[in-house]
Amino acid sequence: MRIQFHKPALFTLFMFGLVITAPLTTAQNRLIPPPEDYIAIQQLVNRLNFALDYCTNGGEDFYALFTSTGQYLIDTGNGSPTVRQGHDELVALAGGPSCDSRRTPPTSNILHLADSLVIETTESGARGLSYAIYPANHGAFLNEETAGQLGIYHDEYVKTADGWRIQSRRHEINPVAGAVPL
Repeated sequence: MRIQFHKPALFTLFMFGLVITAPLTTAQNRLIPPPEDYIAIQQLVNRLNFALDYCTNGGEDFYALFTSTGQYLIDTGNGSPTVRQGHDELVALAGGPSCDSRRTPPTSNILHLADSLVIETTESGARGLSYAIYPANHGAFLNEETAGQLGIYHDEYVKTADGWRIQSRRHEINPVAGAVPL
């Protein structure tokens, strides 16, 4: 089928629309989500860190960013990651429902920052990889082992009726150079 445009402006708008809405391909042939999905996932990751660090809405805001079967894994590299799954465990991870643990040291001394987020599409949604950075809070930190440490977040996202949600976040605390997939 041949599309014919009678006005050059319509052709330009048509081609611009294809560029904006078509998923982009990286050099490794991995698909990058369309801009609106990329932005929504980026906002999801940003909201997750604030909800985790500040126990917003008694931890419920943190839980709401996951799917109903979502999980948060803390991987120290010993082969036995800690898995938090379900409403009560995810709310508690964010300090809820009372938020007392997020108001007092040492837990109040740790903050989470995700940086350099890379997102690619998958058959079930998208996956993300970002640095996990633990800055000090008021000059204090959780403990000697995490002071200024860099980790990696490995995320799996799915698009639901309520928007993008986290299916899984694996927090790799001690990443090994050469072993982190991009």
